[in-house]
Amino acid sequence: MRITVDSIVSERPYGIIFAGTVNTGQRLRVRASLDNLLGIPTAGDTWEIDGEIRQSSFGPQIAATAGRRILSSGHLIRQFLASHVPGVGQLRAGRLWDAFGENLGEMLATEDMLDEIGAIMSPDKPVLGQRLALLVTSAWKAARGEAELVNWLDRQGVRDIAVVRRLQRVLGDTAAQVLAANPYVMVPLLSWKRIDELGRRLLREDGRDPATDARRHVGAADEAVKQMLRRGDTASRASAIEVAVASLLDIDKGRTAPVLAAAIANAAVLADRDLMRAPGAAGLEDALTARLAALASRPLEARLSAMAPSRWAELLADLTGPHKPLGEEQRAAAVAMMSRPLACMIGGGGTGKTYTCKVVCDLWTHLGGDVLLCALAGKAALRLSRSTGRLAKTLARTLAELKERQDIEERLADPETTNEEADKDRRKLDGLSQITDRTLVVIDEASMVDLPTLHAIARRLFPESRLLLVGDPAQLPPIGFGIVFHKLVKDPSITLPLTQVHRQAAATGIPAAAAIVRAGDMPDFSTFTGAGTGVSFVDCRPDEIAQALDGVVARLGDPAGLLVVTATIAGAAGVEETNARFHRRHVDAGQAEMKGFFGRSFSVGEPVIFGKNDYRAGLFNGLMGRVTAIDPGNREIAVVFDGDALPKTLGAEHLVDLDLAYAVSCHKCQGSSAGRVVVPIYPSRVVDRSWLYTAITRAEQQVVFVGDRAAFATAVAKPPAAELRTTGFMWPAPCQAPADTRSIA
Repeated sequence: MRITVDSIVSERPYGIIFAGTVNTGQRLRVRASLDNLLGIPTAGDTWEIDGEIRQSSFGPQIAATAGRRILSSGHLIRQFLASHVPGVGQLRAGRLWDAFGENLGEMLATEDMLDEIGAIMSPDKPVLGQRLALLVTSAWKAARGEAELVNWLDRQGVRDIAVVRRLQRVLGDTAAQVLAANPYVMVPLLSWKRIDELGRRLLREDGRDPATDARRHVGAADEAVKQMLRRGDTASRASAIEVAVASLLDIDKGRTAPVLAAAIANAAVLADRDLMRAPGAAGLEDALTARLAALASRPLEARLSAMAPSRWAELLADLTGPHKPLGEEQRAAAVAMMSRPLACMIGGGGTGKTYTCKVVCDLWTHLGGDVLLCALAGKAALRLSRSTGRLAKTLARTLAELKERQDIEERLADPETTNEEADKDRRKLDGLSQITDRTLVVIDEASMVDLPTLHAIARRLFPESRLLLVGDPAQLPPIGFGIVFHKLVKDPSITLPLTQVHRQAAATGIPAAAAIVRAGDMPDFSTFTGAGTGVSFVDCRPDEIAQALDGVVARLGDPAGLLVVTATIAGAAGVEETNARFHRRHVDAGQAEMKGFFGRSFSVGEPVIFGKNDYRAGLFNGLMGRVTAIDPGNREIAVVFDGDALPKTLGAEHLVDLDLAYAVSCHKCQGSSAGRVVVPIYPSRVVDRSWLYTAITRAEQQVVFVGDRAAFATAVAKPPAAELRTTGFMWPAPCQAPADTRSIA
């Protein structure tokens, strides 16, 4: 009896139960001993099953006496051909599969079947059929390794072509053989459930016991490490790894000793002190520690140490002028930076970090150096450019340009490069980022920079280069894994603190409230009476939060100076529903609207946010603005972005990356500020004191919290997310020589 497998009901070391459908449409269950099956069933397979149908408490059921897999779905093979060969879509690829089934790969690998293949794909146009047949067989042969991988994965029920391509890039032409020997190498690419189902089946087909096989044990450790990195950690306590692998393997924690032994022996984890470290991340951490330690311990240059304090004061006075002098903290930080090849400038919102950066850059270039400015987000890079008068770029673009420069310089050094090619390459070098032995690299918003990115920058520094990390450790940590900045700033020998607030007047109460939240305590809230100054709280039940939020916004008025900062994308007070609600109210008031992409619409006067970096157009991820005109006929929108005097016209190319910004997530608004900020408060795992601190410090005049005061208290009591991360990065570095911290002022 031929049965298509719909789902696996139960799988044990000795047998399996699956549900399926026969060709008449009848659904039934199959119970089988693995000894009676030639392979292990998986959803989507077609099997030939011998046995008698009997009624059971679950309905019709077969106790299989024999079974074999007879047909694979062919989904991947069809997808492969449709995506690799012009003119061959799913229809023609499906015709080939229908004709040849599991023999399709063999048919494509020979030239003897060209006529048949052509006739099948294009029966009415033989000339086209012959051309398509040549294209199909050529593509199949040219990608033989990938083709074999497609065949193998298709038989295993893996249907994602993107996974195939990533496996091919990583494992090369022998990918199919590697996976057949150990399917658990796919752990980085697929969910554990899918990997383990496939792995256990193949191990049993090979006569192995999944419960004791080291490949499965190591795979579970790889999955535990993957989960660790997704949390932002780079290391874990051994006990936490034991719990994770026990859960993945469905065993008692007391039986994990051989699993951990196999994981360590196969370098799935690195045992270090009392930690289990992710090997790749450990390599990055240790290399970064060594590089930064070498910077920090470099002796102070004689020409700088010889300068008298009065000379530094004169230089700073000349650079800043009488109209925008430095505060005492800023002056001390700027001068101290000259004596520190590695430094971290820290300060809360509005403490003048960006202006101090400008002065540091001016001072360093005056002394004969050059500066490379970068930031994680395009919006932060734009702000840094405007405040310093120098071009700042995103870290991603900076790294890409440094790599391009390296490639060009290698080509120029190649004697086989022609003069014409060399001239073309030299012209490219002019606009690319560069680091030399006189470069000061400044990274803004450094608290959000993850381990791989910071390592990528540090590895390109010269021994005599300098690095200045600027940020606020109380704000949100990196989205990616690792914590570096937050550990570095605990070292007073390299940290330059700024504490005096300039952005918000002390009378608003915002700086004081932010400091209290930062310390993990509840601030004293004022009574909300409408537009004003200070920090207030409007209490409401969770089911009232949308209505209460809308009421607060209405009472504040002046939508141009107001921003809603929220924790989630979905939900009544989330980004999407809040933006949709406010947009509908705006349109109902008589404003015309224009359709964008993904269901978005825009009207004149609405706040918007751009979601991509486009340097040619001067647009950056996170850049906010306001719509000044719409042109539905040409599908264009005019937007005045923050800091611009004139509007930019966005066509379809850029409209796809535009969204409403009545409400934004806290991560999106880092580096931004607004006169008034409204923050809905409801239970969310992402909200902790660093989240609240970041939200508060976005406001210049007034902050209004709306929602559940108990949820606020719970969030404040949570340790900051950065403190909850477990990492192997150590600072000061073991055996690190003391940094030269002599003052030059």
